[in-house]
Amino acid sequence: MAWTEALVLHGPGDVQGEPIRHGDEYTGFIVDCYAVDVSARRFYDGAFLSRPKGCDKSGLAARLALFEAFGPCRGSGEFAQGGEVYRDPFGLGFVYEYEPGEPIARHVKVPYVRCMATEEGQTGNVYDSIHFNLTDEDAPLSQALARADDAGRSRILLPGGGEITPSTASSAAKDGGKETFVTYDETHLYVRPELHSMYATVNRNLRKRKKIAETWYLETTTMFGTGEESVAEQTYKVAELIASGKAKRERLLLDHRWGAIDPDELGDELKLRAALTDAYGDALDWNDLDGMVDQAYDPKAKIADTIRYFLNDKFAPQGAWLSEGEIRSAAESGRDRVLVDGDQVALGFDGSRGRAKGKPDATALVGCRLSDATSSRSACGRLTRSRRRGTRGSRH
Repeated sequence: MAWTEALVLHGPGDVQGEPIRHGDEYTGFIVDCYAVDVSARRFYDGAFLSRPKGCDKSGLAARLALFEAFGPCRGSGEFAQGGEVYRDPFGLGFVYEYEPGEPIARHVKVPYVRCMATEEGQTGNVYDSIHFNLTDEDAPLSQALARADDAGRSRILLPGGGEITPSTASSAAKDGGKETFVTYDETHLYVRPELHSMYATVNRNLRKRKKIAETWYLETTTMFGTGEESVAEQTYKVAELIASGKAKRERLLLDHRWGAIDPDELGDELKLRAALTDAYGDALDWNDLDGMVDQAYDPKAKIADTIRYFLNDKFAPQGAWLSEGEIRSAAESGRDRVLVDGDQVALGFDGSRGRAKGKPDATALVGCRLSDATSSRSACGRLTRSRRRGTRGSRH
């Protein structure tokens, strides 16, 4: 935190070149990402940050990538007695005095940081912010490079070895895989097979240097489209499996913030404003609440887009029989209801073909009364959402 706020500037955008100041919310997330056990080793193999549009998710990913490349981002195995001092090795003037009990940090040796992009020929917002911090003459970290031309549009060569590279599906498949940290930005867009393959390939590569470099990845996303089977949706399902005790040896930090509101209540401006305030949290400091309300009430705006992109909540895909809110309402109100003679009921059956490692399956039979959507079910492995807004993940 102290290193980032001292040495990193905001990248391209309205606040380009201004100093970084994290609020309590992102401070807490960063602290969680680097939480360590009694041996000073990191708890987590991956982190999943889900926020609405405009919450500076890409900027945060860029700051962590720079910290991974230039900063003391790993535990040395020792804890401070108090008074020990860290001085950056690049002559940038950053000094930090440790408090008693803090883990004494070390640098990653020959770090390889990969920033994944979705489209060929694009570097992505994360890499653009990194590139700015290493090329702008007023940016402190630009002085850390051995030569000015070490920071290119296709890769950045790090002093002492290592690099920061923007990658796409095709380039990731060709590389040998020496990654120590990876950013996957906007994983709700990772819906094509080649992007799924890229994600799987790079995550496997992270295992190669796991023991010493303590490799990990960060996913940043806005709410996925339900049923699109994006990487974000799959990661969310993994988190639900962890929370329900059905996944073993998964070390995932999930931080999902959203604003809850029934779609039928979007017309109530007070409730909409409260939900947007919940969804944006600290990010409301630099977002226009009035503008978001106006956007929601634009006659051309889709309810699904408002709930997904601005409230960061699930919404049933177009053509679905019931919305997410209707399903939750029926589940909560239908516990004490019973079927009577004459009720019309529809039955749905989903069978399973077995269970494979990493791909659990389940068999379910669901009955739903047509008049009010009250349902009953007999299922193996039914899942529920695992996080609520304003909270952070925990180790599993």
